[in-house]
Amino acid sequence: MTVCDINLIATRRAQKQRAMTVMRCVVYTLIAVLVGVGMVYAKLWVTTRLVQGQIAEMQARLSDPALAGAIDRIQFLETNIADFGPRVTLLEKVHDSEDAWIRILRDSSAAIPSGVWISQLTSRHGDKEQSLVLRGSAYNQRDIGEFMLQLEDLAWSEVPKLGYTQVKTGGRQQSVVDFEVTVPLNRVIGSELR
Repeated sequence: MTVCDINLIATRRAQKQRAMTVMRCVVYTLIAVLVGVGMVYAKLWVTTRLVQGQIAEMQARLSDPALAGAIDRIQFLETNIADFGPRVTLLEKVHDSEDAWIRILRDSSAAIPSGVWISQLTSRHGDKEQSLVLRGSAYNQRDIGEFMLQLEDLAWSEVPKLGYTQVKTGGRQQSVVDFEVTVPLNRVIGSELR
């Protein structure tokens, strides 16, 4: 059984209205897409103009002669720092070594008893050890022992060793004892200068 539609005008009108509705939706969608694209383009255009303005401002700042002079000075200083850095490090080590020797000389002179005088002070230097050799004279052996005990108490020294003692007698003068004391240092001074 076939159904026959006798109201053809209403069916055609409904089809036209559906087609018009679809067309309106497509047109409105296209308009919305175009407006969205236009807004995105406008936002990008404004952002581009702002970035171009910031770039122009930075270029103006970078082309300032005072800044160019400062940059040249910084580059000059960086090259000099690279050139003089090792020298400065070596000079600092020399200064530290000088301080250590001044401390040793000050402490050694403070440790000398009244009956002892030093005639020679030398340093013996090895790769891993260093010692201070003190030669001098004293009125008696006890003063030499006291001097060695004073040297042992110093922060930079280890146990002193007596190299020799020799009694010298003069004609009318009082006899004196010549001696040599070796004081090992607890660290090698100046070894870092190589």
